[in-house]
Amino acid sequence: MESDAAAAREALDAVNATRELNAERLRRPSRYWIMLGLMLAVFGLLPYAADWPPLLQYSAAPALMILIAVVAAWKQPTAVRRLRLSGRMGLQLLGFAILAGVVVAVSRAVHLEQGWWWAPLVAAVLLFVFVATVGPRMDRSWARRASRNEE
Repeated sequence: MESDAAAAREALDAVNATRELNAERLRRPSRYWIMLGLMLAVFGLLPYAADWPPLLQYSAAPALMILIAVVAAWKQPTAVRRLRLSGRMGLQLLGFAILAGVVVAVSRAVHLEQGWWWAPLVAAVLLFVFVATVGPRMDRSWARRASRNEE
């Protein structure tokens, strides 16, 4: 009886170790969250470009985004993981997008109406810090969920 319990415990420990290893492999490197944070910070800094010529104003953000993506993709690992976007994950990403939109809109309005030059800079820093800290936690949650095959 005791040997059956010990064998069952060892099997459960092996399953848990495999589950943790799978969850670790499913996580994105932190540079992806840094890249996303920098891209959102670019949107936060756009009010500073309001006085630029239109061509430069509309081409600066995409050029910075491409530069950020190229630097972040440097020596990217070849393995690609696949996570299906569930309703919970979609709501979390939607929350990210809404938060970014609200922060950028408020900072832009305050910058233009009140003349607070520092508002877009603070918004960009807040967006970057939020994404760089909450993003990896959210990713770990997604990886654990995917390794357990939960829907």
